[in-house]
Amino acid sequence: VAKQGGAKDKFPCPTCRTEIVLPEDGVTGYKNNFFVLSLRDTVEAHKNLAGMNDDKVLCDVCEEEASQGCVECEEFLCEECARVHCRAKRTRGHQVIGVAELKEQLTTKTPSVKSKSPPICPKHDDEKLKFYCETCQNPICRDCAVLQHKDHKYGYLADVVGDVRVKITSKLKAAMPKIVEYRHASSAVAKKQAELDNRSKKAADDIDAAAEKEIKYFIGLVRHKQTELKEKLAAVTAARSKQLSATADSVESTLGCLSSTVDFSQKVAEHGSDFDVVNVYSDVTERLNLLLQGEVPDISDDFCFVKFQADKLNFLDVNLGVIFDRPFHAKFTTLGATGRLGPTTLGDHYR
Repeated sequence: VAKQGGAKDKFPCPTCRTEIVLPEDGVTGYKNNFFVLSLRDTVEAHKNLAGMNDDKVLCDVCEEEASQGCVECEEFLCEECARVHCRAKRTRGHQVIGVAELKEQLTTKTPSVKSKSPPICPKHDDEKLKFYCETCQNPICRDCAVLQHKDHKYGYLADVVGDVRVKITSKLKAAMPKIVEYRHASSAVAKKQAELDNRSKKAADDIDAAAEKEIKYFIGLVRHKQTELKEKLAAVTAARSKQLSATADSVESTLGCLSSTVDFSQKVAEHGSDFDVVNVYSDVTERLNLLLQGEVPDISDDFCFVKFQADKLNFLDVNLGVIFDRPFHAKFTTLGATGRLGPTTLGDHYR
């Protein structure tokens, strides 16, 4: 938050996502979590201890070779730093022992995050947080008590910690059943999510099955209409072909008679004797008059016209079923055969 800057006065907790209001003085207005800091320092100390060389241990203050160590501070010290440590007001009562002895104690003991002495006040150097302000519910040092909390109710931290521990323990007892409830709720949510996924998959499969069934039905209707139209086309074509064939036979027959009569008459007129001409005159004249009186058949375009024209697109709503998002007595259904709106022409389209 400090790095991002800006006028943002709220942000979600990185652990529980609860919205937190930023203090007026920014991030620095939050309390120091001395428990977490102590835990971090303890872990780091044991990591460093595990990686120390058996022959040489450095002073935690000046990094010279250590010859002694403080039991309370759990720090290794050189001779000079050890003398200063024993003379300082804050640490003069601490027990200082040899390096090997302190290392053995630190290695074999169970790591603890409990500090043996109160931490230093972040506002007042060299002042320990050994008081507790019941009004503000914060640990304070002597200077804090005199300057900022003089009108508040406060006391020694060691005197009030017992009551605070009891209150925390009481709250923890009340919280444990709630944790169980939330664990059950978490399990129920996971179970419902799995059930939802299974039901959703089944519903999707049912939709696919209903769609395939509907598609097959519509394809069947279209194929049936396709066959019906082709049969009608074949019948029209056959009838027209029969008409054209009969007309062709009549035309060929008439053409043959007329051609032979004309050819015969022409030969008689050009090469026949006088007797031959007058002898066939009546027959030829009668035959030609009869043929000339006949009308030449009109071969209309209608005889050869046949065409398919698709109907305009007919948009129909295909009702595959419905999605139910509430548990009530209803079935996933598809439109029944008697209620279908099927295609009546090949050109129909559905969506």
